[in-house]
Amino acid sequence: MRQTKFLILCLLPLLLFSCKKKEEKKEQPDFDRKAMLTNIGNNIILPAYSDFSQKSGDLHAKVQDFNKNPGTASLTAVQLAFKNAFLSWEPVAVFGFGPAEQEALRVSLDVYPTDTAQINKNIADGSTNLDGAQNIDAKGFPAVDYLLFGVASDNAGILAKFTTDAQATNRKAYLEAIAAQISTKASAVSNAWASYLNTFVNASGTDVGSSVGILVNQLNYSFEMIKNNKIGIPLGKQTLGNPLPEKTEAYYSGISAQLAVKHEESILNIFLGGSGLGFDDYLTHLKANYNGGSLADAIHTQLSLVKEKLVAIPDPLSVAIVNNMAVVNTAYTELQKTVVLLKSDLSSALGVLITYQDNDGD
Repeated sequence: MRQTKFLILCLLPLLLFSCKKKEEKKEQPDFDRKAMLTNIGNNIILPAYSDFSQKSGDLHAKVQDFNKNPGTASLTAVQLAFKNAFLSWEPVAVFGFGPAEQEALRVSLDVYPTDTAQINKNIADGSTNLDGAQNIDAKGFPAVDYLLFGVASDNAGILAKFTTDAQATNRKAYLEAIAAQISTKASAVSNAWASYLNTFVNASGTDVGSSVGILVNQLNYSFEMIKNNKIGIPLGKQTLGNPLPEKTEAYYSGISAQLAVKHEESILNIFLGGSGLGFDDYLTHLKANYNGGSLADAIHTQLSLVKEKLVAIPDPLSVAIVNNMAVVNTAYTELQKTVVLLKSDLSSALGVLITYQDNDGD
């Protein structure tokens, strides 16, 4: 009997400790993913699409003004509207799912380099039908970039292409068709998000079809688009070091570096959740570690460093690749480091499966 009492007394602290640990574990709340998605949806996605729709509509209106009264002032105005609309595209380029996927937004608006031969053929034929595989890279912002900045060496020459040139009328019609499509699709996706938001917020798991899973995949895919398409390919990373400056985005208007910065800023903003709940808070809640420190801090620091290196690249990027290659290379190196953090560490910590495929070996 004494032995039994002694055994109970010995085991009692262990039992109490075990119960206390279970209570502590039970009291630890799960991270509110729905609140995070609500914040990202309401305070990042909807405002970004609204701004994009407004600026795309302004571009269309300025194209119409220019076509009616082509002149130096109206050309300058439409060129500025183009730059504003293109820059407003970058914050929504990340969200290539839901309504954007339904409208094929990415493939309709930003396939580059643009096919100038196909554009000129369409103009010569008087065709404004943008459908068909042959026009995948003959529409969207890259095509407008060429028409407003690349058809001649200066604005006087560009203006002549829309006034006295034999194809002036057809060129105006083609520019109008592209601007109208951009505006129509931007408006459609922006409006669709008003009802899609509920679906987005309520898919709050971490499986492949969840909003968290989709967002993590989109963040990774979009970030690799910056690393590969915006910087790496023009820099020559896939052509044995031989630079291809003509492969830069917005080659004719020369705002390639600005677009890359805007795109990267949007990814950083999504990660931080703006001023609300974001993936950094999620990682902090999970106590995710990286090299003995916080994974949230490591990703935040690295994304901020990438922004700093991208900002250091002077526009036009096509010229910087040739004359300031070291600066562009530095940015590319930091982009490469970040891919590992996002694709491996972030996805692993959140239990998200990366489902898209790339072919550059990171």
